[in-house]
Amino acid sequence: MIKLSSSLIFTLVLSLQLAFGQSSERETVTQALQWLAITSNIKMTQRLSWVVEGQFRFADDFDQQQYQARTALDIKINEQFSVVPLGYVYTWNYKYGKQPTAFENNEHRIWQQVFYKHNVNRLKVDHRLRLEERFIQQHHETSDGSVVDDGYVLNQTRLRYRLMARLPLNKSSIEPGTFFASVYDEIFYSWGEHVTYERPDQNRIFAGVGYQFDKKLTLQGGCLYQMLVKSNGAKQENNIGLQLQVTYNVDCTKAGQ
Repeated sequence: MIKLSSSLIFTLVLSLQLAFGQSSERETVTQALQWLAITSNIKMTQRLSWVVEGQFRFADDFDQQQYQARTALDIKINEQFSVVPLGYVYTWNYKYGKQPTAFENNEHRIWQQVFYKHNVNRLKVDHRLRLEERFIQQHHETSDGSVVDDGYVLNQTRLRYRLMARLPLNKSSIEPGTFFASVYDEIFYSWGEHVTYERPDQNRIFAGVGYQFDKKLTLQGGCLYQMLVKSNGAKQENNIGLQLQVTYNVDCTKAGQ
């Protein structure tokens, strides 16, 4: 319990620093968000699952912000601990909002993850630590105004930690037919080419409610705050909006048939 309390306090303090400790010299904008995530964990054996996910992200008046296709192999170590030794993401990035990029640079990404879950009385607590190796597309404009694709030549690495807690509202535990409250905080730290900002550069805070229909289908929605500092540290987004998560799991083992 002491370790959990310390972790919660540390995360809260760091989140407040990230959320409100912006530089007065930084160009800061506020925008609306509308994010949708569709995730499926396809259980192939008692220990192996195939993760498939689509992210559809919009800003302001549903301007395209970012789309992602994610997949990975998840290995269950025990009832509390699992790892992803290798995952892959392709990201489509768009010009959006009040600080648009000069070019639409997409991204290949590989990632690894460790995941740990436990209960504190009725509260379900998840810890997720993810490492990402990013290969970002670059473009440049020639003297005659032509845009040249330089390929996925920009290499960056990112570490992200998410603490999530869910509390069942109408039952003693989260099971089919349960409404639940959900909160999470995720902190990002980047390094690599053209990353000159030497502090955590992104923070996402979510609070909402969800409903588990059955063992397969769960919906969760609520308010999302995103603080994003650009790589050079000169620009920042403070974005607030809605996030909807749809999870549909499939059990292909004999036990699930």
